[in-house]
Amino acid sequence: PTYNWKKMQENDFSWWKKRFEQMSNYFDAFRIDHILGFFRIWSIPANAVQGIMGRFVPCLPVHINEFGENGIWFDYQRYCRPFITDEVLEDIFGEHAGYVKATFVAPNEFGGYDLLPEFENQKLVENYFAELEQTTDLSTAAENEKLKLGLFDLVSNVILFEESGTQGQDPVAIGFHFRISMEKTTSFRYLIPHVQEKLTNLYVNYFYRRQDDFWFKEAMHKLPQLKAATNMLVCGEDLGMVPHCVPDVMQQLGILSLEIQRMPKKKKK
Repeated sequence: PTYNWKKMQENDFSWWKKRFEQMSNYFDAFRIDHILGFFRIWSIPANAVQGIMGRFVPCLPVHINEFGENGIWFDYQRYCRPFITDEVLEDIFGEHAGYVKATFVAPNEFGGYDLLPEFENQKLVENYFAELEQTTDLSTAAENEKLKLGLFDLVSNVILFEESGTQGQDPVAIGFHFRISMEKTTSFRYLIPHVQEKLTNLYVNYFYRRQDDFWFKEAMHKLPQLKAATNMLVCGEDLGMVPHCVPDVMQQLGILSLEIQRMPKKKKK
């Protein structure tokens, strides 16, 4: 489970401070593995199996009015529901597309298909095939594995995730989060180029600019108190999808950056 930072702040990060105090009996320095988790952390819903269904938490969502401001007509069904058509089913399942239509999906009013309620998330799909595995031979099990992974792809074939707990709210107030690697989905591929371009601009802003000040403040709520709780030398592993604010925070707090030759942070001139 991801950390409940608000709860931890209520007792002044006591759990963390006790942990550092105990560690200091044995070590003079320690490395924070993936220090980015103090800025934001990748959180995967309990009803998902694959990490692709996750998003950064905390994270500032995109609201409906922002799509209009960026020249995008907001279509909830098209962006937030799995995009399933005959072409998509043929592409994913090939000769088994007919079986999938008859077993796992139902036609909708938009000319495509919706997953049946009993298969609407990856955990339900996984549970269904787990029960089948107990009564199938090896050849059938291999086919079922392909079907399961294909259905996982259908569930994840979306552009946006609706912020949890917002059902019934004023649509204008509901927040949405871009699915990571949106551009690799067939849902995105079947959009017209003009809409693809507009959505990509908003996607890039969401992941690489929009959150920077917000994540800076998140880290500065936590890291200064934790660093002050110990005399150990602190090194932070700052590799991966690093927000622009991370180097500033680490420099201000005197946390050493981890340098690895094969993952340089600066491009050679």
